[in-house]
Amino acid sequence: MKNRRLAWGVAGCVLALAAVPVQRVCQAQEESREATAFQFTDIDKQVLDEAKTMDEVFQHKGLVMHDADLQAYLDMVGRRVLGSRAAPENVSFQFRVLRDPMVQAFALPNGTVYVTIGLLSLLQNEAQLAGVLAHETSHVYERHGYLENRSVRKKMLTINILQIAASAVPIGPNVGTVVSAFGLALQLGSMASSVALVASVFGYSREMEHEADSDGLIAMTAAHYSPAELAKGFGLLKDDSHLEFEPFTTFYRDHPKLEERQTFAAGYAANHAAEKLDSGDEKGYLAKVAPAICAEIESDLRSRRARTAVARATRLNGIFPENLRYRTLLADAYRALGPKTPLPTDAEKTDHGQSEHRKEYFKMTEQEEAARLLKTPEGQAALKESQDKAEGLYKNVLSDDANFSAALRGLGFLYEDEGRYEEAATEYKTYLSVEAGTSMDHMRMERRLAAVQKLADAAASTGPAKN
Repeated sequence: MKNRRLAWGVAGCVLALAAVPVQRVCQAQEESREATAFQFTDIDKQVLDEAKTMDEVFQHKGLVMHDADLQAYLDMVGRRVLGSRAAPENVSFQFRVLRDPMVQAFALPNGTVYVTIGLLSLLQNEAQLAGVLAHETSHVYERHGYLENRSVRKKMLTINILQIAASAVPIGPNVGTVVSAFGLALQLGSMASSVALVASVFGYSREMEHEADSDGLIAMTAAHYSPAELAKGFGLLKDDSHLEFEPFTTFYRDHPKLEERQTFAAGYAANHAAEKLDSGDEKGYLAKVAPAICAEIESDLRSRRARTAVARATRLNGIFPENLRYRTLLADAYRALGPKTPLPTDAEKTDHGQSEHRKEYFKMTEQEEAARLLKTPEGQAALKESQDKAEGLYKNVLSDDANFSAALRGLGFLYEDEGRYEEAATEYKTYLSVEAGTSMDHMRMERRLAAVQKLADAAASTGPAKN
């Protein structure tokens, strides 16, 4: 504990050391670590093996996103944050993107740093991403996973968190996949004694998290990234957390911690305001992480997260208005939004409103929730507005490219939802002529066309309604 207090004392004095060149502070930290070398025990080696197992689980379950350009970008930012610092013993730093729309990042004790598509979609620039990676790699350098495990493993108080999360919480098929993977591994008995990996997702002690923020600010500044952007990133996290209900409160969604971290980062940044540091432009950043954002939007559309889908797609379209895929995704998002408003009302943002949202999430299906909203004038108006926006966007895409298949398909879905069956059949036919083939989707659309055509024929046979 004496050595840990010494390390905390160094990190906690970051603001006081602001006048000292950042490179010298990093060097001092390295010397401090060498003087208090971490000694591996059998328990620590078990944690290391478990971290490697989790890497394998994420890969096996298809949670790791494999996009060559995105991976190269993440590696570049990660290497820049690491700089010339040597990796600790038994650490091989790797940076990976996880297909989970939850806003989250974490580092396993073996040096694998994971960032979710949800977090990549929310951040605004490269400097904010660098701040996240600097924070997470600091946990690895400080051996927080091992120290946390040593501290609490005998109490056995947190070991069942993920087991309960995986088995008792009815989350959607795409939300919380990371937590579900941890829970599955625990239930299978492959991690029966470690709490280190639990802490990596839900957050470490206040002292350790503050230490990682301190070290992270130093590391990102040494890499010539503006620490002011990290403070802005905390603000983004806080504001975005009201959009949807998420089944787990992770470290990146904890409001009190976010406010403390934002204040701390802003204070540190103020002492480095005169330095020429990179922030990175939003357009350049979005161009690099667009595959992750598109993946998140598609996941949101399958997971009752239409508001988030609208927000992410709106942002992409604002920067890249010429991109037909992004425009179609925005149309899909408005179609999925239905009778909900794009942004939560003030009442929904309150603690009571969040509680009611949570109840609806667990007690109602998406269709039941929509039916309840449509009983109100506000819900009916919201549905009409969403459908009009979706139709306008689909038609706008097709005016640029009449054979853009995703827009044809989406417009057909919209018309079918609205009971405009003849128009839906027309769009489906055009889609099938463009996407000729024998794929499963092609066969599903053929069946859908047949069903819609029957409804259209039935409507035509009855004729117009008489007054």
